[in-house]
Amino acid sequence: MKKFSRIGSCLISISVLLGSVMMPAFATGDANVVIGKKLSFEEGNTPFIYEERTMIPLRAVSEALDSTVFWFSETSKIQIVNYDTLLVLQIGNGSMAKYKIENGEVSSNAQIIELEVVPMIHNDRTYVPLRAISEAFDASINWDNPTRSAIIIPNDKDTNDVSVSDMTGLPNATLCSVYGVICNENGKYYLRSLTENAVGDYAKIFFCTPKETSISDDTKYDEYVSQYWTEQFGTENPTGMVVRYTGFTVAIEGGTCASLDKTTTGIKSLGYYDDYMKSLGLDFVPFSSLNM
Repeated sequence: MKKFSRIGSCLISISVLLGSVMMPAFATGDANVVIGKKLSFEEGNTPFIYEERTMIPLRAVSEALDSTVFWFSETSKIQIVNYDTLLVLQIGNGSMAKYKIENGEVSSNAQIIELEVVPMIHNDRTYVPLRAISEAFDASINWDNPTRSAIIIPNDKDTNDVSVSDMTGLPNATLCSVYGVICNENGKYYLRSLTENAVGDYAKIFFCTPKETSISDDTKYDEYVSQYWTEQFGTENPTGMVVRYTGFTVAIEGGTCASLDKTTTGIKSLGYYDDYMKSLGLDFVPFSSLNM
């Protein structure tokens, strides 16, 4: 098992003070955002300058910083997970809460960060202040005035990188990062290793979900997971999709599973299995030929 290499539960009730709902924002100038390379944005949903602050679509900055976004429409609340850090924001609210993720759960103590510009809805998209989000995840921001570009410089983070096989043997509540492909077995989803082991088998670890969620007090597994996948990947069934998963191990009867929730899980799609393996130049058995 490779430990701590260098690389860039239940849904608990986490809240910040309610603010008034923000009226649609107006742009006072366009801006570019660069992180390694210039980010691309849909027409009409580009970054802009508002009250001398760069505002950027929420998912764009979060994905650029290797984070996962969860949106709660009932309360206009946003949760952003980045390995061992959780940010909680709300549309129109001038306060952002920052929590540490450790020992299988989110810390009860929050660092409250006052925002100079509140999160807002603009062109039917959620926009957040770029600098506040980036710095909360320990990234630096440089502004290049001639090109009107905000340059994001991520800070390397120590992560516990393991294989799927390693993860199945870890103690309960171990935070880790692992690459694998999503599969389905009898209605239950699991993360499978990308390659076979010495005897031609694939390691796998099942995804387990919280008993209580933001949807209801007793959401069924298939309902919760299908909505989770749809929010993150735009499909109810991402079987065959390669992901980078960050989250906790959960001890269950007969083994270990990987937590899949909206307070401690980070999950990033890297494309579908065959294309991903080809891009790495690795030998592999085509996904469609396996009985999944």
